[in-house]
Amino acid sequence: MKKPNLDEKLKIEKEKLNRLAEEAWEKGIPLNQDEAFMKQNRKVDELVYKIQKEKDKHKKNQMER
Repeated sequence: MKKPNLDEKLKIEKEKLNRLAEEAWEKGIPLNQDEAFMKQNRKVDELVYKIQKEKDKHKKNQMER
């Protein structure tokens, strides 16, 4: 089975984040007070950072050629 790339992982994790936001909204819980949402949000942030870092690395390698 093929290992999901960072973009695929990001899509999956953002879907989870959106579900958690919806659940918190329905319960009337502010997002910044929902631990599950905040944990998932940090996970998404980390993936975005990794993707950006990878793109910067790729761009730098392109410029060196």
